[in-house]
Amino acid sequence: MKAADVLDAQPRCPVCSGSGRPALALPAQPIYQHPVSAEVTIPTPHAVDLKWVACADCAHAWQPEFDKMLLEQIYRSHYYTPAPDGIAVQFRSEFFTTLDRFGLTTPRQALLEIGASNGDVLAELKTRTGAARAYAFEPDHENAAVARRRGLDVREHFFGAAMRGGDIDPVDLVYARHVIEHVFEFGDFFAGLNATAKPTADLVLETPSLDHHAARGSVAPFHIEHIHVFSLCSLTRLAARHGWGLKRAEVTAPGNLIAWFARGATTAQTPTPSLGGLQEAVTRQRLRLQGLLAGRRLVFWGAGSAGACLASMVGREPDLWTDGNPAKVGKHYAGSTREIVSPQVAFAQAKSVTPDPPLLVITSSFVDEILPRVRQLGWQGEILDLGGNRL
Repeated sequence: MKAADVLDAQPRCPVCSGSGRPALALPAQPIYQHPVSAEVTIPTPHAVDLKWVACADCAHAWQPEFDKMLLEQIYRSHYYTPAPDGIAVQFRSEFFTTLDRFGLTTPRQALLEIGASNGDVLAELKTRTGAARAYAFEPDHENAAVARRRGLDVREHFFGAAMRGGDIDPVDLVYARHVIEHVFEFGDFFAGLNATAKPTADLVLETPSLDHHAARGSVAPFHIEHIHVFSLCSLTRLAARHGWGLKRAEVTAPGNLIAWFARGATTAQTPTPSLGGLQEAVTRQRLRLQGLLAGRRLVFWGAGSAGACLASMVGREPDLWTDGNPAKVGKHYAGSTREIVSPQVAFAQAKSVTPDPPLLVITSSFVDEILPRVRQLGWQGEILDLGGNRL
């Protein structure tokens, strides 16, 4: 094989066209990250081996191979269950706090949220800014229905270049929370964005921070739905390629990067994190968690992607799944026979086990919301968070 052939075989970074090098391989990962209704049967396979490569130039991590049709099906029909008001609001609160700190909750004419979920953030931002129009793009049927009931202008399809010549008035604030890591084609995404945003528009992107998670050996952002995991460097370069300059960026305590861009702004140089040793760090964390959970009866509070990935990492399901969202009760993960039960039922069953009480693992980023509820329900046993830290 010629040297040129070897070079061509290397994955090319979708952000800067640099060469990709192996960064992380995770075997037997769950395909379906969120529980489905009891009457829904999803055919096998339910797991897949995943790998990410990383760019030495801009520190971007991405999956060189993914199934677009499968992911589109997941985003439309098997995405996360809408939460009732008051549940899982930590990320939302942090987002608003950051917007306020950036000075972006000023009067606006038109807003656009790409990947609006159930519309709770857009509805509140519309009120805060006094915007006359608020457009929501949300391909998931269940979430789109909830957003529509909030009175939002919901487009139940994927966002992209097809927005050119559409019926959307130019917007002066556009944002996407935990969307950019799912995007198949960046050119298509930004073509749609540039076609709908005013020349003076602000853009805000929120996505898991590769800098944060790689430094901690965390696999939280590495699952099948995340085609990309961005460093600040790679996100900044991507936006700059499409005419958006970085104004300001922050990383929240749970590791979410929130970055503000303006059209035509000059972008300052950003540091490039080191991704060396990511695989080794993840392996050490997996072995540590397996040791902590070995031989214990387990209750997982948090029936979402984090719980599914933790079960895969340690090689076992919990004895009981529970979640504070009533809409998840009675559902199950693809390939699992365990139904999600309410916290009251889970705790009652856990207390009936003697003499060794189960270990409760809060498999969610919303620990600050869940822990008071755990105490209120009278849990007396051990509690761990996703990282295996005792609470």
